[in-house]
Amino acid sequence: MVRPVNRLMALAVVALVGFGAPVAAGPFSPIKIVNDQAITQFEFDQRVLFMTLLRQPGDLQKAAMDTLIDDRLRMSAAKQFGVKMSPEQLKAGMDEFASRANLTAEKFVEIIGQNGVQPETFRDFVESGLVWREIVRGKFAAGVSISETQIDRALANGRPMAALQVKLSEIVISAKGAGRDAALQRADKLRLQLRGGVDFATLARQNSSAASAGRGGALDWMLLTELKPDAAKAVRALAPGQVSAPVVLDDQVVIYQLQEQKQEMVQPSGAIVVDYATFLVPDDGVSAAKVRGQVDSCNDLYAVAKGLPAERLTRQTVAQNQLPKDVAGALSLLDAGESSTAITRGGWRVFLMLCRRGPPETEQPSRDEVRLQLTNQILGAQADIYLEELRTEAMIRTP
Repeated sequence: MVRPVNRLMALAVVALVGFGAPVAAGPFSPIKIVNDQAITQFEFDQRVLFMTLLRQPGDLQKAAMDTLIDDRLRMSAAKQFGVKMSPEQLKAGMDEFASRANLTAEKFVEIIGQNGVQPETFRDFVESGLVWREIVRGKFAAGVSISETQIDRALANGRPMAALQVKLSEIVISAKGAGRDAALQRADKLRLQLRGGVDFATLARQNSSAASAGRGGALDWMLLTELKPDAAKAVRALAPGQVSAPVVLDDQVVIYQLQEQKQEMVQPSGAIVVDYATFLVPDDGVSAAKVRGQVDSCNDLYAVAKGLPAERLTRQTVAQNQLPKDVAGALSLLDAGESSTAITRGGWRVFLMLCRRGPPETEQPSRDEVRLQLTNQILGAQADIYLEELRTEAMIRTP
């Protein structure tokens, strides 16, 4: 028997629905449920519009829904691991994204707003990316180890590498002679004020002895490698908005605040150079194979050639466009550390080995930059796998 109250509720529902007629969906009606989180029509329309403004290629309808689902999964993981972005971190992330179009976050929000995209759409998009980066670092970074051999191989093969660029603010305190201890004590006091919420730019104007003081300590974009090693090490450990420990540099003590960071591909300004070795061995079908089994790099050839006439082994670095035609053709098929025996000369078989290909050494990224990029590549692959696992385990349905 149906209770009176339930009967009244049922009649009310029938009256509102119109005996099964569909209810008109509003902009905030859910169109997809990811576990217990809804994606609304409004969010979907906003994401499509946002991606259109960013000139994203492909099927934007599909891409918008896919990225919104991924964002829900990322934010669920953030809740699980207790990862949150502070207002300062979120602001720095929005500034970093807008800087790719040479805009401030405020100007970027203004422009997309003129085209119908709400500020919350941009903020949520950035926040999802930031928390995901923190989750991936926390979950996988400790298990990533890049060997010196991997760095050598990346540098030797001369593939385009990304250089880390940073936008910093600084407070510089003079520390000449016996004044270093006093400068360090002063720097520690300033850090306590910064932890208490005092504005970095204000303290820079009041305390910094550098020319940047008048700009609140703000510096222009620079490559991380432009900093001295101790400063670069301190800055590399920072997230946007964070402040470094005092760094002693010659007769100065410096406190840095990381405002933004980005990676851009290094474009060599000069010709590509090729470092290669040729080792003449008997053309007997076995000598070249024997050498191949003894060497992993060009440097190993010196031990193999020890005691032999000097002209048997040559090593040189030349511009790629100045290589002999036969050598250029053989080297084009090799990576660093690989060899070819396709060439013969004067009755000898030429054991040809590529040592390095790429920009001149003065234009190469630093080993730390290569290590960072290789680490990011591994973390990126692990992040993709983890996100796919979350998607597979999730309950994703259309209401």
